[in-house]
Amino acid sequence: MFSTYAYKLRWSFRKNWPDIQGIFLKKYPDFVFNSSPSSLDNQVPVFVFHSVDPITFEEQLLYLKKNDYKTLNADELFQILKGKKSLPERSVALTFDDGVASLYSVAWPLLKKYEYQAISFLIPGCIPDDAPASASFDDYLSGQVAFEKLLEREQGDFPLCSWQEINEIHQSGEIDFQAHTMYHHLVNVSPKVVDYINPNFDFYFYANVHVPVYYEEGTPNYKRDVASGTPVYRAEPRMRGVPQYFDNEDVRKACVDFVKGKGRASFFMKVDWRQQLKKHHQRQGEKFGLGTYESQSEMRDNILWDFKTCKKEIEKNISGKKVEHFCFPWFIGSDTAVELARQAGFRSLYWGVLPDRKCNSAHDNPLHIVRIEDRFLHLLPGAGRRSLPQVVSEKVSKYLPIFKKRLQNAR
Repeated sequence: MFSTYAYKLRWSFRKNWPDIQGIFLKKYPDFVFNSSPSSLDNQVPVFVFHSVDPITFEEQLLYLKKNDYKTLNADELFQILKGKKSLPERSVALTFDDGVASLYSVAWPLLKKYEYQAISFLIPGCIPDDAPASASFDDYLSGQVAFEKLLEREQGDFPLCSWQEINEIHQSGEIDFQAHTMYHHLVNVSPKVVDYINPNFDFYFYANVHVPVYYEEGTPNYKRDVASGTPVYRAEPRMRGVPQYFDNEDVRKACVDFVKGKGRASFFMKVDWRQQLKKHHQRQGEKFGLGTYESQSEMRDNILWDFKTCKKEIEKNISGKKVEHFCFPWFIGSDTAVELARQAGFRSLYWGVLPDRKCNSAHDNPLHIVRIEDRFLHLLPGAGRRSLPQVVSEKVSKYLPIFKKRLQNAR
């Protein structure tokens, strides 16, 4: 059980620590810490969204509208950073990672209502061609469904927007679609085992993105639908620029077969299932040996393939779309990835909080665009502004119960 806890905590830490550090070390934009800011000092805050609900998101757009803020698309922000376009006063960018279903059911209708635009970073290898009809924003406005119904699809079989929905949004013009890697995937980087696939493993709510990509007879399994008992090795995002470790498939198969022979799902009900599986894994490792690593040149080729392919697939599936801007999954990239992104034709790269930049200004490097959480939007200068303690308290109140539930499931 400790390994499962550790795995969940590690990824929560990796993604949230830069934000925590940004608060305590004051790495966030100055307006976050100023109790009564009057201007943005010629800076462009870029906010990160994922799933949105209609109440919270409308409050955010209403705040922007009442305080005369403008929104930018990716090309406009790029031109401002390059010094080729003047910066309109009170400009921000709203970015949506992953393209989850509420982008279609919630974000898009509200962006249209308030005449705002946003940028969405897509994962083309995970996007379905179409999806079953679900509750619409009009259903919510008419009182036919509660707002929770608009988010229900994200917990089902179609958690991401379909290409059909994406094209519908694109034709309307409110959302600028760009790239977020081909599969948003992790790669094993070490033979160190951190967990085993089990019924309570944190697969994530779409595409099993917390499961590293394994090779099966030389072919990568990008669906990540691996069998129970599969050893989970220490992993990193592909764009982290670390050579992939290819585990020994004979060892992996032996672990999966061991679980099958012990009753499959019922095996994981045993108190000592992890100890049993760990011992078996060690024996098989001694029998079959360790795996291998990809070379530096192979790693570079695979990263470049990802950049080129995700760009090509989005342009193929969205009529008339040119993709030149990229966002790093988990906010994690590398110097190697930056170099290869430029080689693939990307002009700007989006991250999370960065150590050497608080915000984005004219003549800043567009390959290192800083983004902060959407909840800090209410700290922008303006009437009705919230305080930093209030924003932090709201975050803790919202996410602490979710985090506790995730850990309770790690048994």
